[in-house]
Amino acid sequence: MRTISLVSLLCVLATLPCPATSYTHDNVKALLTNIFTTNSYNKMVRPSADQFVPIILYVNLNLVGITDIDEVQEKMTCTAFLELVWIDEYMNWNPVDYNDTSVIYVPQKNIWKPDISLENGFTKLTELGDDFLLTQISSEGNVLWRPYDVFETKCSINIRYFPFDKQTCDIKFGVWTSPLSEVDVEIGSDGILLDEYQPNGEWDLLTTSAEASESQQDGAIVTFSITVKRKPQYILYNVVLPIIMLSLLSVFVFALPVDSGEKIGYIMTVYLAFAVFLTIVSASLPVSSSMSLLSMYLILLLSLGTAIVMITILELRIHYRDGSYEIPKIAICMVRFSKTLRCIKWNQVSLDVTAFEESLNDGKGKLENIKEVHMSKKPIKKAFAKPDLSLELTWADVTSAIDFFCFWFFLLTNITTTCIIFLDGYFKSNM
Repeated sequence: MRTISLVSLLCVLATLPCPATSYTHDNVKALLTNIFTTNSYNKMVRPSADQFVPIILYVNLNLVGITDIDEVQEKMTCTAFLELVWIDEYMNWNPVDYNDTSVIYVPQKNIWKPDISLENGFTKLTELGDDFLLTQISSEGNVLWRPYDVFETKCSINIRYFPFDKQTCDIKFGVWTSPLSEVDVEIGSDGILLDEYQPNGEWDLLTTSAEASESQQDGAIVTFSITVKRKPQYILYNVVLPIIMLSLLSVFVFALPVDSGEKIGYIMTVYLAFAVFLTIVSASLPVSSSMSLLSMYLILLLSLGTAIVMITILELRIHYRDGSYEIPKIAICMVRFSKTLRCIKWNQVSLDVTAFEESLNDGKGKLENIKEVHMSKKPIKKAFAKPDLSLELTWADVTSAIDFFCFWFFLLTNITTTCIIFLDGYFKSNM
């Protein structure tokens, strides 16, 4: 019985699959010797058995992060690595002959590589990757090359809606020398990969796209497009908000009394602050014929500030005029209208004094008559009928009316301009 059981166990073990054997150092060494020594692999020869058949190069871009977009130099800097796949017909073997060795890793400098490079680079033309990088080669001859680099590319910057702008930058790779009859470039199955993408603090990544093109003159080119949108919080908090505060401060010069002697010094300080902010913003934008949203806003505020300075200087000149200058009728009407809007009772003091003098002339100076005059609700037509305003108004009243109208005019203009410009730019940039 024991013999039968032992025989049965051996039969079962014989039917089980044998465990997979792993290749050794000697297997890999023998394979490399066969490829590079026995078969005399030459990296200067295009690895195609039929030299009339082009090598198809499949390209994917794995975007790691957007480092910076320089608006002044019109340059985008990003970190990424390419995934290039092609078939090397001189790099195939039978895995069974080398103990199931199916994949080897060879430094990129030891094999043939396509002369692909960055077409729209911002600096000089350089080779992709580095000598220490390894390429992965399978037994079927499939080569995977993953060169990693920091790419600096030219990018046309549109600043029209700054700081709510969107930018589309291209990363172009092309075969520099080899014609289409030798090397053709195609987009891989994934295009732009975002598995390892790290968000940028200034820009939001909106969309990506990839396109392959070819021409007899330029050869094969693959273009990766990246569309980003600026995060406007930094500009709004550090530039726009101080500008809005300064613009409000410039309006409040009309709330400052002329007799204080501080109007000119106050408005000139605010005006110079506007000029400084305009210089800062202009230095951060590219030299372009088009004007940005923020630059236009600053110029409008600068124009309003110029008008405020001119009006303030004219106010000082008017305020200190003596009585030899007659107040024009339009100024009189402006003073009356300003007092009406401010709910100041016109000629109230003149009315009381006139009534009091009449009561004294009639011999009725008793306290009852004075109270009756003051508490009477009936208007005295003589006091209000065509008053001689030229005797009651001074140039100080005129400047006070100018301050009142200019304060509300410039305040409403400032608020309206700010809302229209930024809301219009925000909605148009999101269309």
